[in-house]
Amino acid sequence: MARPYTLPVVGPLFEPLPYRYRNVRKVSVFCACDPEALARFLPDEFALVGDVCEIFAMETPDAGPLGRYNEGGVVIPVKYGDEVGGHVALEYVETDDSLAAGREIWGYPKKLAEVPISFGEDGSVEAVIRRRGVDIVAIDFQPGDAAFEKPVLQPRYQIKTFPSADGSSAGTYEVIRNEVTGFVLHGRQPGKATVRLASSRQDPLAELGMRAVVGAELSTYDFDLGYGEIVSTRGAG
Repeated sequence: MARPYTLPVVGPLFEPLPYRYRNVRKVSVFCACDPEALARFLPDEFALVGDVCEIFAMETPDAGPLGRYNEGGVVIPVKYGDEVGGHVALEYVETDDSLAAGREIWGYPKKLAEVPISFGEDGSVEAVIRRRGVDIVAIDFQPGDAAFEKPVLQPRYQIKTFPSADGSSAGTYEVIRNEVTGFVLHGRQPGKATVRLASSRQDPLAELGMRAVVGAELSTYDFDLGYGEIVSTRGAG
């Protein structure tokens, strides 16, 4: 019997890649934050670039074998070596298979949460990230024509780490570079937004040091998600 790519051996939680996402709708709010606060959310391998992070909520009606789910999170602009990209510092999803695949394959720090998103006929969006009864993110987006400059947030740089079974070390510790392919933009609507952040014991959103909203947009697109690249491996210890 061939070795399983993930557990359980019979009926694994998620299917092999690639995953093809279609008709994704994502509301993004770009927030100027205290640089020292943002830097505390980064692993040592990454250097902060600028002071503007992205807070987002995303509806994925068709993610291939992952089906339909919503997610949201925080992306911080970073530099790794000579390349600038984005680090997903916090991420929340509604389903166990999207959570497990994200953590086990690419090192995305996904947690289970409720992410209700409401799209108005006038182009407005209301979205919430709710975890363990606390609304840690609330977004209210209104379409408009406000121009703004977005930070560079692709490719993604993540840390994939899992403790060893005996608890003596980080059994796995890898720097992963992730880049989507097959990206097709169907539409982009800039606008204005408000965002409210709150913290709970495991979700310190209010500690991002948000100072102001500098821009917002609603975008619709397709993309394909394949395996990442291991760019560095740290020995156990």
